[in-house]
Order: sequence, then C-alpha cells, then structure tokens
Amino acid sequence: MKPTRQWAALLIFVAWGVGWARSQEVVCDRGEGHFEGSFRTGVTVRVGAVASGGFATRDCEAVLRWGNERVVAVQTAAQVDIDVLGVDMGLDVPVVAFVVRSAQDNWQASYEIWSMEKKPRLLRTLTGGDSYRAVDADFNQQVAIWTTDAVAVEGFDGLTHADYSSPPMVVVQFERGGLVDVSAWYGAQYDRQIAELRGGLTAEALAEFRKSDGRLESGSVPAAEWVRLRNTKAVVLEMVWAYLYSGRPDRAWAELEGAWPSGDVARVKAAIVAARARGIEAKVTKVASAPVLPKHIQRAFVYEYLKPVAKEGQTAAGVAHGASGLGESGAVHVAEQGAQMQLYEADTGPKPILLWRPPPSEAELARVEGEETVELMIDEAGKVESARMVAPGSDPELLRAAKGWKFIPASRNERPVAYKLRMVVQPYR
Repeated sequence: MKPTRQWAALLIFVAWGVGWARSQEVVCDRGEGHFEGSFRTGVTVRVGAVASGGFATRDCEAVLRWGNERVVAVQTAAQVDIDVLGVDMGLDVPVVAFVVRSAQDNWQASYEIWSMEKKPRLLRTLTGGDSYRAVDADFNQQVAIWTTDAVAVEGFDGLTHADYSSPPMVVVQFERGGLVDVSAWYGAQYDRQIAELRGGLTAEALAEFRKSDGRLESGSVPAAEWVRLRNTKAVVLEMVWAYLYSGRPDRAWAELEGAWPSGDVARVKAAIVAARARGIEAKVTKVASAPVLPKHIQRAFVYEYLKPVAKEGQTAAGVAHGASGLGESGAVHVAEQGAQMQLYEADTGPKPILLWRPPPSEAELARVEGEETVELMIDEAGKVESARMVAPGSDPELLRAAKGWKFIPASRNERPVAYKLRMVVQPYR
C-alpha cells in the first residue's frame, strides 16, 4: 500500500509553529478539529470536541479560561469557528468572535463576540446571517463584519435560502457601542457581485420572466418552465438587493422596473421594503452613507519585521520577517536593515488560527515534491488580503486556500497591525 501524504504548514520566523493541517474550513466541525491558544491578557481560548464521560463527542464547544476560572462560551453546536482573535472591533477591548452553527443542516449561524480581558464576558451576539467574516476589505484600517440579511429574505415571495446564490450582503461595524450599517462604503464589491449576476442572466430568460405574473405560485405554469422562471426571479432580486443594500435605492428600483413583470412591480417593491425593515436594518443604530472621498483614506501601514529580543548576556539583533516587493498591494519597501528597520518592526507576528487546503490529488502529489513558499499580506483582522507564490511559480489551489486562512494578527504597542509574511508549505509522509 502506498503511504499517503498530507499537507503541513511551517511558519517561518513566527513564534507559533504549525504541526497540523486540515481539509475543513472551520476550526471544529461535528467534533473534528481543535484550536487552543493564549492571548497576552492571559485568557486561553479552546475550541474542540465536547467531552462526555471522558470521550469526545460529535459536537463542538468553545471554552475561555483565565487563571483557575473558565466559562463555556459555546456549549454544544455542530460547528464552532473562530473568526477573529485579539482584534478590537470598535468595542474598545480585544475580542474573540465565534461563528456558531447549531446543526449541520441549518444554514443559519450566529456571531458571538466575547471580550478577551481577564474574566471574559459576552459583548454582542449577531443573528440572521448565513455567514460572518470580519475583514479590512479596503486595507484602510476599517475592520467591518461582512454578513448577510438571510433571515429577512427567507421565504420572500415563495423563494427559500436555497434558491439564492447569495442572500443580500450587509457590512456592519461597531461605533460607540452601536451597530452601524456601512455597506454603502463598499460599492465596488457590490458592483462586482452585480456584474457576476448579470453575466449569468440571458436576454431570453429575462424576457420569459417579464411575461410571467411575477408571483410564480406552484402549479401556475409547467414544472420545467416554473423552475427556469424561479431561477431568473432569484437573480433579479439579488441584483435589486445589491443596489439597495449598498445605498443606491434609485438604481435598485430602476433595476426592478426594467426586469420585473410590469403589472407586479408595485407589489414586490413594497414587499422588498418591508422585508429589509424587519431584517438587520432593525438592529442597527444608523445606516452610513457613502464616504465622500474614499480613495483618500490612508491604507494600512504594513509591518514585515519583528522587534528583536535579546537573550541574557547578548545584544539584540534585528532579524527580517517576511519580504518586501508587493508593490501595488500597498506594502512598504525596506531598502536596508539599519536603524530605519525599527519603523517596520512589530512586537509580535501573526499566529495561526486555521490553515487548511483541500486534500491534494494524486496528480498534485506527483507534481509537488518539495517545499512551496507563499507570501501573504495579513490585515488587522488576521485575514489574508492577498497571497502570491514565491516558489515554485504556480499553485492555484494553494493560493485559493490561503485566501481563507485566519491568524491572530501581528501587534505593535498591543494593537493589531497589518503584516507581510512568508510561509513554507511542505508535504510530509
């Protein structure tokens, strides 16, 4: 029998090595997967299988410990993931945020935010979305939570969550303790979504839908036609929602009038407004308008060295961590390692929460025999903003997987900072 080969990741210059690898995209899924790590405040986070009678079960839990005390943050769930750890999300304390799915077949998820101070406490819980991801999308030191208004549109006009490629996308962040809808700041991302949706909609499908009654009640038309019409209806709604949620209601209603059966526009418009009002909009303190000059918001400063630590009886010496030369991605360029290096030194480097990639195929195993090196730009939320291969020249699967990796972010003066990191990924038997 041929020995199987798995993938492991070895972090260069980072204090936490990685001695494990996963093919799953969440920390704990039905009792499989584990994470445990301590934060500078002395709080330890553990996510893994629930123990029952000394044995691990098929459920997951999250536990926070400090000193001799502990609190079970998530008691029992099919999936528990860590989205961020050690990030200040506008609540004035570093936090850990768990994405919790109670049952494997349940598309709904909750987002539970706990403080990482000694004696952690639950700060906020967000519900109603099918996914949550905190990220600095424009790399401008604005960490926001990207989620969906899935519950608001579940069952909308006869459609279910399964009918949509994506429910309405919403971007929120905390400001003075309140939740602010900042979706209008990210028009470019919504425009990409709209372009993708429009690209999959043919003129024939749209013309067929416009001839329908819009409601598409079961049995109103032959089954094959009904399926086609429902697919078109879902795409049209997704484009309307993308304009509406990104702060462009005029464009949304123009899109609706141009694509919806004319006799049904007024009814469905009123239904869209009502659905949005009972969704996440009911939970936010305000809806922000688009920034006047978003291009002038300064990009995050990117660190790529660690502050040297002197051992007893030795003089501290600078050691490079990462590499320069990402150019258009906004990275700093370090010309020499002299006194100027202090400007680019972080106190701590990124520490891994979840590194994964799909199981390699036999062809991939035959192709990649040695180490691969990838260069990552990691934002203040610990998310990979960009990734590029250093050696060998190409591995699309590795780069796609790397975009989903999560880290405790690097820090300077106890605040999260962006960091550029080289990693070596190597197969082992």
